[in-house]
This record gives sequence, structure tokens and C-alpha cells, in this order.
Amino acid sequence: MTCGQTSVVFSLLALSALGCGPGLTLTSVPTDAESVCYSVDECAQGGSYSWLQSCESEASTLQQQSSASGCGSLYSAYYSCANSNFNCQGTTPQFPGCDSALGALETCLNAASAESACAMYVAKTASCPDGTGTSPPGSPIVTPCSLNLQCQASCYLSNVSNVCNPGLTELNAFTQCADACPP
Repeated sequence: MTCGQTSVVFSLLALSALGCGPGLTLTSVPTDAESVCYSVDECAQGGSYSWLQSCESEASTLQQQSSASGCGSLYSAYYSCANSNFNCQGTTPQFPGCDSALGALETCLNAASAESACAMYVAKTASCPDGTGTSPPGSPIVTPCSLNLQCQASCYLSNVSNVCNPGLTELNAFTQCADACPP
């Protein structure tokens, strides 16, 4: 580890033991959401810097939406739980004991806005020939809408011009976006 690559706040004693002198820039302590993204990245994505950046961006957007919807404390509670209870089983991230915190946040966000990405997705796919008003066959989005699916719905709507008949390039763009959705 070099002085410029530290991402965790060390005590001054530990820094001087590393030989770090003046000019060292310490980064801030990561938020719970950033820590969750980092843990999931290490567990399931093999340490992909681009995935980590996308996850942190999506988590920040979710935090802003949660705060604006009156769900900020539930967002904090979920990510605090997820950060404290993270477990990696092979390449599968798990958050034991956090289902109720996640459910409370999802319920709050879904109740806060009928204009959520999931609601817009359902409305747009309702007119698809084979659709039932929830999802066209083969669609990656299902209901009820979880936080992860809310993010995926947003990715789908942002990257697909015809929700009933997406093009291959659009599906590839959707997949890239959805892969970065926070857990």
C-alpha cells in the first residue's frame, strides 16, 4: 500500500509508520452504502472499479430519492444493517437480518410515489401485445417492485425506446446499467 492509495482513515501513528509525510490526502470514511457497494463488488464482481463507481452512483441517487420521499431514515437503517450484516457466500452477497429494513424502505418508497420507475414501467408495458400489464414475456422486471427492481426499471426505461420490442443494443445498455444497481 502506498500513501496515495489509502482509502481508510488511519491514525497519524499508523500513517507515520507507513512513511507518509506532508501532502498526504486522506479520504473520508465511507458511508454505509459505499461500504455495501465495495463489499458486493469484492464478493460478486471481482473488484471491478467501474461497477463500484456505478453502484455508488446508484446508491447516491437512491439516497436522494429516499430523502425527498420522506424515507431517508429508512434508507439509512437499511444500509446500516446491510453494512453490518454483509456476508459473502461464494460469489453471492447476503444481508442476513435485513429483510425487514429493506421491506420498510421499499414500502415507503413505493407508497411515496405513484410515479416511481416501477409504476412507469408497468404503465408503459400494459399496452404490449403479449403483456399483462406487469411485464412482457422475457422482461427482466417483475412486480412487486423492490429497490433493486426499481433501479432496473429505471435503467430499462432510460435505455429502451420501445418497451414492447427493445433492440439488442438497447438490451445491452440496459444490462450494463442494471448490473450496477445496488443490492
